[in-house]
Amino acid sequence: MNAIIGHQPPVTRCLILASATLMMLTSLDMLSPFSLYLNWALIIYEWQLWRLVTCFLFFGTFGLSFFWNTYVLLFYCSSLEAVAFHSKSADFLWMLMCSAGMLLFLTYFYGNSYFISGAMIDIMTYVWGRRNSTARMQVLFFTVRAPYLPWVLAWISLLMGGNVQDHLMGIAVGHIYYFFEDVYPLLPTSKGFRLFRTPKILKIICIQHD
Repeated sequence: MNAIIGHQPPVTRCLILASATLMMLTSLDMLSPFSLYLNWALIIYEWQLWRLVTCFLFFGTFGLSFFWNTYVLLFYCSSLEAVAFHSKSADFLWMLMCSAGMLLFLTYFYGNSYFISGAMIDIMTYVWGRRNSTARMQVLFFTVRAPYLPWVLAWISLLMGGNVQDHLMGIAVGHIYYFFEDVYPLLPTSKGFRLFRTPKILKIICIQHD
């Protein structure tokens, strides 16, 4: 386990460890998934604020869904952090935080999702695919261009019982981040404005040097 996780970038490593911990605790009946899912009534009226985090980290109990999502984290999301965000863990963490905020906004007003960890993976694979647009990936028995990767992964997830709404939200949020971070700042009218600029305090905490 350490040989696999120990070589991952820091943020991805923390995500894998947190999701694996929740998987083991729920599989051993030491923790109930009902204490982890997104429930706005319990968050607002009973201050169960941890649900704002655990709904992104729980990929299910011991089974195919957990191992599939862990595989995607290991091979695609870690590549995004290691290459596109090389030595920029604060920027990667800020991308996840902003994306999580947008997903929570969508679920509060328009969704009925309980766990949106899959949507977060869609965001990371969408950004990865856009930043590696010429790459071709082998996914199971398919060879796909990188920009279509999140759609293929979403389709596979649906075959395993995933929620189509979650995947559409994830891809939409991924496009919003990609557009305002990679496209809009290059337009003359933007004057270099970046909507998702990482706060300096987060760079200090993560020891990131520009």
